[in-house]
Amino acid sequence: MSQRSSNTISRSNTPRHGHVFSPASRAYFAWQEGKLDEGALNQRESGKHFPQTVGGLKDPLAPDDVLSATPPLDGKIASAGQLTGAFLDQPGDHWQKHEVRSGESLPVSWNFTANHPARRWDYFITEDDWDSSKPLARNQFGAKPFYTVQNNWQPFWKYPDELMPPSPTEHEVQLPKREGYHVLLAIYVVADTGMAFYQIIDLLFGASDGGERPDTPTGLTASDVTDKQVVLTWDQAVAPIAKYRITRSGISTVDIDATQQTWTDNSVAAGTRYSYFISAINNEGKVSAPSRAIEVHTLTEDGAPTAPVNLHSMGQTAQSLRLMWGASIGTTPITQYVIFRNDHEVDRADGDKTTFEDPGLTPDTTYEYFVKALDQNGKLSSSSNVLDVRTEGGGGGYPAWELNARYEKDARVSHSRSTWRCIQAHVSYVPDWAPGVGDNVLWVKQS
Repeated sequence: MSQRSSNTISRSNTPRHGHVFSPASRAYFAWQEGKLDEGALNQRESGKHFPQTVGGLKDPLAPDDVLSATPPLDGKIASAGQLTGAFLDQPGDHWQKHEVRSGESLPVSWNFTANHPARRWDYFITEDDWDSSKPLARNQFGAKPFYTVQNNWQPFWKYPDELMPPSPTEHEVQLPKREGYHVLLAIYVVADTGMAFYQIIDLLFGASDGGERPDTPTGLTASDVTDKQVVLTWDQAVAPIAKYRITRSGISTVDIDATQQTWTDNSVAAGTRYSYFISAINNEGKVSAPSRAIEVHTLTEDGAPTAPVNLHSMGQTAQSLRLMWGASIGTTPITQYVIFRNDHEVDRADGDKTTFEDPGLTPDTTYEYFVKALDQNGKLSSSSNVLDVRTEGGGGGYPAWELNARYEKDARVSHSRSTWRCIQAHVSYVPDWAPGVGDNVLWVKQS
């Protein structure tokens, strides 16, 4: 059964692009509490090259990358300027925090639901004298990131495989010296659009008591994943410890005797994503730094692959368009993605591909697409969201509406054989924000 995406600006029912799941970001905690849907969790997206304040900038280290859109305004950094999740910008020290120590290496894990070629990841942290009672602003962070992971392959279109980040992607971020509550800003910068993805992580730096923490556990893996269970295993600690502590999705924890190297989570739901990490606790009660986090997607009840997610257009011309979607997960490898246009199969993509270009289309025509995943056992997933896309053409000479474009108030575009006027300045982050789609508050029809 195909599912259509929500056509409202305030909500999104399909996952988009990426988030930090370990240590759980502010948005990830909000998603777990039901305050954000999965689409909004992954949609902390705004212009790249923070802490710049304007768009249209060239990347000095990759001049062929797409020029930047406008980064989020001060006071809107945590939400990335999105209408969904504006509450993430609320100042204060009430946010759920992760205990860390200065100088330690913090494993930061990203999940991508529809990843793009990555130019870099930048990590900023609040200054020593920052004021948590004020909204997050550029002057509360350092002028430059304290930690960066850079991809130097360019131009981006010649190195799609080298630049495409795996999911999950993990960085060992060396923390600077801090005390008390601080905010870590993690930014995933995209090469082939003007956008970046913003994630806020709230940290509580503990004072060193002179005692040694246990070594961080290693080798955490998941096996025997079904619709009802996840089995975790890990390496035995070298130094004596009292117990292990397993944390699931940043919220629930369970303590395991130090003699054990396996634990079965029997409280999972079918077709659901979970993250896990493990810490060691010694006889003095000191807790190690968390292990590398892993992310697990439980199976659907019938054993078929999960449906592809976030099917969206990456751009269209009068006679062609390019689709992209998030990968499926199954008990066996995904061998193919089956692409449907107007309810008929039109092509198949290899299982390691999540893009498709459809040529030879008719100008000024709407087409309906959805995608299914086929695994090695021949099991076919349910369909992705249904996407309606119109090829360019018509519209009285105004430029066609585009995805990931900046529109100022009173700008005119052509779309669906009509002319539209922008009534609220914005960046067209998602297909649901196209003129005439759903309960739209961004455009008004002119002719």
